[in-house]
Amino acid sequence: MSDHGTVTLVPSVHFSPSHCRRVRERIRAVEPDLVAVELDESRFERLEADSGPDLAELTRELSPPAAAAYSAVRAFQRTVVRLAGLDPDYTDMEAAIETAAERGTDVALIDDPVAETLRELARRVGPLTIPRSMLRAQSMGPDAYVDQLALLEQPVAEISHGDDVQPAIDHLRRLFPEVAAVLIDRRDRAMARRLHALRRDGHDVVAVVGAGHHNGIERLLATLEGERNAAERTESVPIRTPARTVTRIPIE
Repeated sequence: MSDHGTVTLVPSVHFSPSHCRRVRERIRAVEPDLVAVELDESRFERLEADSGPDLAELTRELSPPAAAAYSAVRAFQRTVVRLAGLDPDYTDMEAAIETAAERGTDVALIDDPVAETLRELARRVGPLTIPRSMLRAQSMGPDAYVDQLALLEQPVAEISHGDDVQPAIDHLRRLFPEVAAVLIDRRDRAMARRLHALRRDGHDVVAVVGAGHHNGIERLLATLEGERNAAERTESVPIRTPARTVTRIPIE
């Protein structure tokens, strides 16, 4: 630790073996005080207990439109993972936690509680969300589809920055702005605040985050660094000592 810490962002594709290797290499090279991961306490505890997510329990409080939107995003994620030949049962977060355990480094859990995220999704998404997204899709010009095709053609191993996946984030934002506001923007703000709190407390942190969160978190960290009142804010960041062996990360 130092008087003023640092944050090293490692943007990653969650299910890519090459990105898992990159995560390990980066943590070992930087030798941080803390490894931050895109997980909350409940997901981390299920990981440590080797128990998978109960999707019925997670979505029970959602309205039918919100549950449909959440399920659609999740199904799209799994489809892309399998079409790309990636491993849906081993993630960069698991690699980060295992590497932290090997080094005797604690793990900071910087994501919002999943239940809180789902409640906000239920509040934002209503009966008109899906019909509106279909109308938005019909009104999209050819350039938007060209961007999507270019992204799908890019080898996953070459993704190294938020800019590389920005077309996909922009596409989600055009079709489902309500979903993007919760699953991307809201979580970007939460993770940036927690990382800034760790940095302010003098920790040198390697933060492993999805590439889709990279640009937002990076921009928000720069803003927080420049704010005069940022140092006065308090932000609680759960910190855990990981087990030596981690078996799986729940996909949510």
